[in-house]
Amino acid sequence: MLETLIFGAGPGGTGPLVWAAQIGALKSWLSAGVMVVDRGDAIGGAIGDYIINSDTLGGVYLEFLGSRSAREVFEPLVDDPTTRELERMRHEYPPLSAVGRYFERFGTALAQFLADSDGAEFVPRTSVRTLSYRPDGTLTAEIAEASGNTTNVTAKSVIMALGGRHDWVPPRNREILPGVSLADCPVDKVMPSGLLFTAEGRQRAAALIGAAPSRRVVILGGSHSAFSAAVVMTAQMPEVTFGPGDIRILLRREPPVFYENREAAETDGYPVSSADICPRTLRVNRLGGLRSDGRDLWRRLKRRQGTEPEDRVVLTALHESVLPPAILRQYLDDAALIVTAFGYRARTVPVFDADGRRIALSADRGGSAVDPDARVFDAGGKPLANLFGIGLGTNYRPLASMGGEASFTGQLNSLWLYQNDVGRVVYQGIGPSIRQSGHRASRSLRGGGKLAVV
Repeated sequence: MLETLIFGAGPGGTGPLVWAAQIGALKSWLSAGVMVVDRGDAIGGAIGDYIINSDTLGGVYLEFLGSRSAREVFEPLVDDPTTRELERMRHEYPPLSAVGRYFERFGTALAQFLADSDGAEFVPRTSVRTLSYRPDGTLTAEIAEASGNTTNVTAKSVIMALGGRHDWVPPRNREILPGVSLADCPVDKVMPSGLLFTAEGRQRAAALIGAAPSRRVVILGGSHSAFSAAVVMTAQMPEVTFGPGDIRILLRREPPVFYENREAAETDGYPVSSADICPRTLRVNRLGGLRSDGRDLWRRLKRRQGTEPEDRVVLTALHESVLPPAILRQYLDDAALIVTAFGYRARTVPVFDADGRRIALSADRGGSAVDPDARVFDAGGKPLANLFGIGLGTNYRPLASMGGEASFTGQLNSLWLYQNDVGRVVYQGIGPSIRQSGHRASRSLRGGGKLAVV
């Protein structure tokens, strides 16, 4: 029996492993039996597919290498060219293409460490179809290989880190304002922001706009993704000439904006309350604030000192008292492209109890996926035993000890927290079982495609 099964090898799923590496506990965890599976070919995720800049400083990606025990695990990464590239951008927001190259090397180093460890393995091109509880509280996963073969793997604990999916299908049938919904719009002119952030999506968007009678674009949403979508169109779509007001961001509230401290915010004319300040770092809107290019665009739209005004983009409050439904409907009808930036929901797999009955999950009904201990919630708000969730879309609410602003209401997506505070919470949830385990597991999905682990 495995100690831990992790499915999803992006920044979320690998976060607890990085935390364990930093405290010198990774080897003992792996020796108890750890399997990491992912649909992709490698560890590291698909972050390099995006054409936008990171909203995380380059130095944050390298911070875990400050631990001597982590450097031993990731030794090939320490002097890698991709690491040096991010080091040069330590105090800048690097392009995600550079971050992607770094994570490719990160994934190679971690996969090799897993392969060299007695009891651990990374299995690519593999997905988990279902999870089923056994009477003793362990979980059995039905695993499907790329070849189509399936097998069962049983583990004492499971970390679900499948990433997020765009939360735009349900809102398609939900009213944006009374009598107005996306269901009334041609589906081929509606694009989720995540697709726009890829080279293919950008090209498709440019073609749609270029072929339409107008150049008008409507962006629905008011957080990072919405402002990044406007940045793509104003800075990375030279084949389209936008006029004043052609790009309209419709948002229900003014976005929070990140500042290093209260003084910097007030100097910039940004109103701050004590609820916006992280008590741990004293930063303003540490978790939910606009950063990087999105923040720069917001400052230009607000005509902040030292900025060049951007008149191609306008902000419009999405409230019936300000925007009559008839006007909203006209905006949507006239738009060549509608970009949805409603955030993300956690991807999940079907989970069954020990009697074979499917357990309804909170995430599948639009609620938070996990509790403060990162345990997966059922639809009734009860945490499930030995099943943890981490990563984009889980809507994790940080513990008070982790800091962050009290006013934060958005979706947490922080690599630093995955590799530190949230990674620690997950590791500690699994930890007692690891310390009690004295066995070593041996298994492989290779050599015939069969796995015999129970």
